[in-house]
Amino acid sequence: QLDTHLFSFYLGYSETFNLDVLVSLLRQENAVDLCVIKVPEHIKYAEYFIVVSGISPRHLRAMALYAIKVYKFLRKDGDPNVKIEGKDAEDWMCIDFGKIVVHFMLPETREVYELEKLWILRAYDEQLMRIPPEVLPEDFMYDMEITK
Repeated sequence: QLDTHLFSFYLGYSETFNLDVLVSLLRQENAVDLCVIKVPEHIKYAEYFIVVSGISPRHLRAMALYAIKVYKFLRKDGDPNVKIEGKDAEDWMCIDFGKIVVHFMLPETREVYELEKLWILRAYDEQLMRIPPEVLPEDFMYDMEITK
């Protein structure tokens, strides 16, 4: 059953499903360690990538399903259908809302995959590639090829 009080809050805040609505919803649902990453524009995957933890498999599933309900309630014509991965998994679930992708994970699973680090290191690597090799120290391994 959808909470009409919460929906009036969301609708007062925004008439469309966007990052602010989703973050508010996740906080309302007691999400743990919420991490929002802005995806670089040249990557057409999504605009935002969110990783969030829950305290139990039931909590993960409840957050994910509630986010889907809110999306469907606020959805406009032309908005993409939701894509769900990990429906049967207990430690992870991924929801693709089109412009926003959310990974719901148990803390232990999140530690194993370290998705935030992958995205942060990617940004670091892109910055590093802009540095001319001649200004780097001689012993710096930059885009090294291993030859046998």
